[in-house]
Amino acid sequence: MRFTILVMVAVGIALYFGGWSARWAVQQSSEIGTVVVGHWQANPLSGAPDADPYSKARLAMVGNLTLGIGEGIQFRSIRDELDRPLRRECGYVIAGTTPPSRIFTLAAYLPDGQLIQPSAGRPGWLTSNNLMRNEDNSFEIAVGPSARAGNWLATSGSGQMTLVLSLYDTPASAASGASSLSLPTIRREACANG
Repeated sequence: MRFTILVMVAVGIALYFGGWSARWAVQQSSEIGTVVVGHWQANPLSGAPDADPYSKARLAMVGNLTLGIGEGIQFRSIRDELDRPLRRECGYVIAGTTPPSRIFTLAAYLPDGQLIQPSAGRPGWLTSNNLMRNEDNSFEIAVGPSARAGNWLATSGSGQMTLVLSLYDTPASAASGASSLSLPTIRREACANG
């Protein structure tokens, strides 16, 4: 009986540490194939059939679909231009231009990958075909819980968030060209908690 209990304890410890080490390896391998442009990050090969196993495991953990290599590229940001974490209760201005693409979308997500659902009647994501632009084709998008004139992406609640800029049907989806892109800046304007 003592031997059986010892075997069960050993198997339990092995399963726990095996699962923990696998999760740690997947989380720590986020740099594999990642392209960084300012505070935006993308993995151009994450939707490819021959993507590395860590990218596939990360996608399985989050549960979100990704764009295939010919469909486009998704850039994610969790920090502003001063390297502070993005927070839902704060107001931000995203300003600049995007690389050429047929269309792009901007949305805010929770750290676990769920789309932030603002109050009824507020925009939960924006698309490029209905943005107001400047004469030089640049734009400014306000992001935050307080309504703003012009382009506004609503957030709600408090805590960290991830901004996702998805470019569809773009030459930027090639891994070789993604690192030389120019993407919009993320500037924090105000925060409810200071």
